[in-house]
Order: sequence, then C-alpha cells, then structure tokens
Amino acid sequence: MKPYQPHLFKISDESTKFISAEPVFVYDNKRYINFSLFDFRNLRNNEYLKETARHAFDTTGLASSLNDSESMESFKKKMSEFKKIESLIFFPDEVSAIFALISIFEPRTVFFIDYETSPSISAVLRFRNVEYYHHENLEQLAKLLTVHSEKAIIIDGLYEWLGYFGPINEMVKLAKESGTLIIANELNSFGLLGRDGRGFVDLFYLYDDVGIEIGSFDKFIGGFGTYLGAKKYLINKIMENINGIYKPLPEFMVETNLASLNLIMNERANKVAFQKLWTHSRYFINRLKQVGLKTKSETPIIVVIFNNNDEAEEFSKQLFKEGIIVQRQRERIRFTISIEHTEADLDYTLDKIETLVKDMGITF
Repeated sequence: MKPYQPHLFKISDESTKFISAEPVFVYDNKRYINFSLFDFRNLRNNEYLKETARHAFDTTGLASSLNDSESMESFKKKMSEFKKIESLIFFPDEVSAIFALISIFEPRTVFFIDYETSPSISAVLRFRNVEYYHHENLEQLAKLLTVHSEKAIIIDGLYEWLGYFGPINEMVKLAKESGTLIIANELNSFGLLGRDGRGFVDLFYLYDDVGIEIGSFDKFIGGFGTYLGAKKYLINKIMENINGIYKPLPEFMVETNLASLNLIMNERANKVAFQKLWTHSRYFINRLKQVGLKTKSETPIIVVIFNNNDEAEEFSKQLFKEGIIVQRQRERIRFTISIEHTEADLDYTLDKIETLVKDMGITF
C-alpha cells in the first residue's frame, strides 16, 4: 500500500465554497451571475414557501407525516388533480424512490434506459438487467425492444445535460408496439414543461400511455423529495415491498410541497414567468449559436458542447473569473436560466462568452 499522500485529498479549487443558492448575488464586493441552479422560478428563496416551512417546522418539528394526516391527504389530492395520477407515494430523495420502484419488477425484467438519462437512474439500475439506447437511434431501439419479453423503458422528459427532449412520441409508439411498460422520467421536466409545469406527460398528452412516472420537487418546484405515481394497485405493491423500511417525508416538507403546488397553479403569475423565461432562453440560445458555439438545447436548460474536457474546463474557469457561474460535466457546460436573470445579465454573459471564444480560438 502506498504511503499517505496529502495532495490526493486536497481540494484544488476553493473558489466555489461561497456560492449562494441565488441566481444573482454579491460576495466580497463582486457580483456573480449564477447559472448553476435548477430553480428557474427562484422558489428556493420564495418568502411564502420559507414562511410556510418555518411555521410547519415550529409546529411539528421533524415529525414524519402520517399517510392519512390532513396535510398528506390534501397534498395527495392536489397532486392527483394536478398530474392526473390515480395514486402517489413520496420519498425524501430520488435514489430511494427508484429503489422502491424497481422492487415491483422481477429480476429477469430488462430496463431500457437512455445513455443521457438522469444520473440517479443510471446509478441504481446498473445493478439490474439494462439495455442502453440512444434517442437519436430509434432503429436500434426498435430492434432491442423485440429481443426481450419482460421489459420496461424509461423515457426522459428532458435531458439535463443536453437541454432538450427527444422524439418522445416515436419512442412511446415503439414501446406500445412491443408491449413495453413505459416509465416516465419527470425528474427534469416536472415544473418546467407542460401546462403550468405539469411535465412532459401533459405536454405530449401521454396520460393513457404511461404506466408509472417519477418526478422531483427538489428542482423546479421549490420543495422537497421525489414522487412515484401510478395506478393504485402498483403503488400498493410498492408500499407492501418497502413496508418497515419506508421513511416518509417530514410534515414540514409536505406542507412546503403543498404550498409550492399552490404557487405554480397560479395561472396568471405562471404565464408571465414562463413567457419571460422562454423568451430569454431563446435569445440566449440564438446568441450562443451566433458566436459559434455548439448547442442543441431548446429549453431554459442550455448546454454547450465543447471539443474536449480541457477546453470546457478552461472556459468555465474563465467565466468564473468574470463573475459567471456554470456547471460542467466532461466536455459540456450548462447554463440554467432563471426569471431573476435580467436582459443585462444575459447580455453581459454573452459578451464575455463571445470574447472568450475569440481569445481561446475555439472552433468546431
């Protein structure tokens, strides 16, 4: 065994320790524009939600919500109406929800997942029988679906490291023709796509086609946890399988989620917020293309693909020096637009991007 080497455990970049959970903030007399948050409505900092959480916490503390409590019943009813789902169960995080979901499938079941699916789904399902597909190769997917008898396909509403949704109608058609159960991944689309943020199941009107769906309150809703939605008999089966190990959400989280639903169901406020968000997003995407960068994004989650990892890393570091914070994964960097980002914020960012593209000599 090699001797202890301190440098292996040293954090090389100390610069991100101060990053605030706000779209724009000031630190050490320097203004930062933060594009790293999955919170385009800035609901994490919404005073109504914070006050709701505080009041519920003062009243109930960390007590778990009972399945038949008044707040949980209200929450389930509102979610069922909003999402048109017969039955629901809620979990504190994505991973525990996915483990609970796969518990109802036999070991021989084959799961079809996109190479670009959510990291939590990939991480859990790697221990099961998996066939990977790419949404741009439907011919290959059609062939794979005919090979196996017991199967389920996870169709993503929005690829978080591409910023667009795939050929969903075509994938649904292939799944139905091959007798494949459809699991709708709303982890990155609930709160963003569809009417008032109802998700891609609503956007493509797939209510009769989807067998199970999974979505998150953590990203665009300003709440907590993850939900599974399906027919009542499936949710009952899940609850039976996890009996004794299931940890429900604390009561204050349920109250906060209920309040967040009330906010996003405010159609008038939603219309203004969505119009601004999508207008700014289209403007940002068009300017990125004009300066010569590669992006296929069509949503407020905007991903730029560089030639290699080093180029993307250097680009993100230079942006940070200019007070612009993005997320990076391998050769990609991501900008998540918020309604709190002004036109001046976007123009400042785009001007810095254009200068960097020229200074670094980036070409494709």
